[in-house]
Amino acid sequence: MKTMMNRTIKEIYGCEPIVSSEPLYPLQEWHNLLIEKTVDAITVADVARMLRQNELVDLALSKAIRFLQQDLFAGELFEGELLETLSEIDATILKPVADDLKIIVKNAAEKQLTHEWLYDGEEDEFQEIVDALTAKIV
Repeated sequence: MKTMMNRTIKEIYGCEPIVSSEPLYPLQEWHNLLIEKTVDAITVADVARMLRQNELVDLALSKAIRFLQQDLFAGELFEGELLETLSEIDATILKPVADDLKIIVKNAAEKQLTHEWLYDGEEDEFQEIVDALTAKIV
């Protein structure tokens, strides 16, 4: 018998794979790969894409909070990508995790002071992301 920890997303949420006689688009292929993963196997890139695609949002928010608690600058394509993705989501979707996000935003102010930025202006860009997210969760 499978425990919750080793069940796939497909098994937990009853998701169906996308099947077509035509070649699948990359997003469809990603969907099929995602639903075969366990919750623990979901990556930062998966979470960012889940949020952008409005797919399994509750799960994505839960995972996003965990990733950001471990690394405020989490991202696959660039540092802060996950925080930026959250800052672009409708405020009503963020309400269930607003308290967690308030703590993460507070930590951002502290971590920002000691973070080694890669280029001029990166800190300002990060602050804009934090400000946008803050405006949505207040």
